[in-house]
Amino acid sequence: MSTPRKSTIGLILALAAIAIGTYSASLENSASALRGDGGDGGVAGGGTNCATAPAMIIGNNAFNTSAATVSLAVATGAGCSSHTIYKVNYFSFTPTQTGNHIFSTCSTSTWDTRLAVFTACGSSLVPIGCNDDSCGTQSQVTVSLTTGVTYRVAVGGYASADGGAGIIATSFSSGGGGGGIGPDVIVGSIPDIAKYGSVVVSGQTIMAYAIGTTSCNIGDALLAWFASPDNRHPFIPQNVYRVKSGRVEQLGMGWGKHGFTALQGTLCGACIPSSSGTWLGVGCSDPYSAGLNGSQSGLGCRSEVNAATGVFPGTINAGMPGAAATIGRRIQVNGNDLNPTLNAGATYFVEAQYIHSGDATAGNDNNNASWRLFTVGTISSGAYTLTLTGVTNQQKSAMDAWKTIVPAVTLLNVDVASDGRFTAGWNVTNNGNGTWRYEYAIQNINSDRSGNSLRIEVPAGTNITNAGFKDVNYHSGDPFSATDWTISVASGAITWTGGTYATSANGNALRFGTTYNFWFDASQPPVAATAVLGLFKPGASPSISFASAGPGAPACAAADINCDGFVNGTDLTILLSQWGTAGSADIDNDGTVGGTDLAALLAGWTV
Repeated sequence: MSTPRKSTIGLILALAAIAIGTYSASLENSASALRGDGGDGGVAGGGTNCATAPAMIIGNNAFNTSAATVSLAVATGAGCSSHTIYKVNYFSFTPTQTGNHIFSTCSTSTWDTRLAVFTACGSSLVPIGCNDDSCGTQSQVTVSLTTGVTYRVAVGGYASADGGAGIIATSFSSGGGGGGIGPDVIVGSIPDIAKYGSVVVSGQTIMAYAIGTTSCNIGDALLAWFASPDNRHPFIPQNVYRVKSGRVEQLGMGWGKHGFTALQGTLCGACIPSSSGTWLGVGCSDPYSAGLNGSQSGLGCRSEVNAATGVFPGTINAGMPGAAATIGRRIQVNGNDLNPTLNAGATYFVEAQYIHSGDATAGNDNNNASWRLFTVGTISSGAYTLTLTGVTNQQKSAMDAWKTIVPAVTLLNVDVASDGRFTAGWNVTNNGNGTWRYEYAIQNINSDRSGNSLRIEVPAGTNITNAGFKDVNYHSGDPFSATDWTISVASGAITWTGGTYATSANGNALRFGTTYNFWFDASQPPVAATAVLGLFKPGASPSISFASAGPGAPACAAADINCDGFVNGTDLTILLSQWGTAGSADIDNDGTVGGTDLAALLAGWTV
């Protein structure tokens, strides 16, 4: 039974509700709030029943868990281990914009909160976002949501004694610098190229280069930039590419520059500067010249870096040899690959990338590479002079450059769960002689598991010729094998196979910041086909499949009963087994398998 005080308050609230035409809803909200359980009262409070949870708005959403008694078990997911939210309250939320949404109890609650976001109601579900103690003992979670889809937001306490009144502040954000939520580093500019001469290695002239990079933090949070031995700074790998006769090829790579301090520039727009060089401010840029990025003492090996997490040792290059004179650790390119006489019609570009643990943790690590064209001049001081042209193509990788230069190329991002991204590309051209050239390239953007095989479907009867493979070699002490992947055509597919992790952790795998090429000619034009990328390091799945293009099946000769491209004993066996029936071996279509069909089969005999 209600007390006189509660009845009076309820009456007052009811009269007010009548005045604005919302009596029934407000009366329920008021009564629910007085009960202390949060009720089903829209933004006046979260509900204890997930199925009937009130709607949340963009803005402040009040709740009170003081009298709640239900707890919620939350399964492992979205970066959280399994846990319990005590005295749980729920809201429903249906976004009007697709993108990142922020749910926060920071500075709006005085007790230890937990937050989780789900796609459905139920116990022990996997959340799509969750947090505990983002800001002191309060919580904040950022999650990408889809317009028109209804989600459930759960709020409650860390322990059974934690609860009370609070507010969830809900907002939509595309990032203070125009990018993602949290720190989001990109290559804003590739301003210059430095050359260092050449060294003859095994009879080949190897030329050394470095490229400058200006970073931009387009996110909405500071980006850590602490010098070694602190590992909270970016790793900046550099690459050189060529597109020749329609094929994109990685010609060379360098080790990565380890960042050490950040200036606070305005290349990418308005900058909210950090007061210290140990952080890059929101919207701010930081220039590293080619000379700085080519300084051998500041370059680190790639083998120490987990590009999926952005984590690497604070003390770099453990066990690595010192840098060899001139070419050591810098971008290394075979002079023949740059020689204008040998590469008429080729297009060249450089690519740089930033790898950072804070950026990766925020989920902003798929836009970290940019590219820029260059031309090749004459040799001076032992190396060709390279001149940058055009603009820096921000947040675009080498594969995007390939499609820009060869528009017929098809690209597809291939993401490995709980790891990183590959980008696959392919293009098919008619050779004009009854065969088609199939070109594939796969770039590992930031997968730590890496790739070690590629399989493309090939139907029976399709002839495969001129198959090939190209990788890029590591150098300067990075320990990875240079053994080319093998090529086989069997079991309805063409397969390229590299090293296995079980055999050697340093086997030839498609690692981050590299692109491998695969090609062949086929006797049939392209159709939709399934490609399978094998993964090098152990994980939940040994491979990942994706839709691609491959050669189609040839038309079957009438006597080729099993349509394997040959008329032989297998077809004869089928014919004899169907003798006197209306089976698939009825070559002359007279309704019965008989002598005329046998004669037709023998006339078409191939093997």
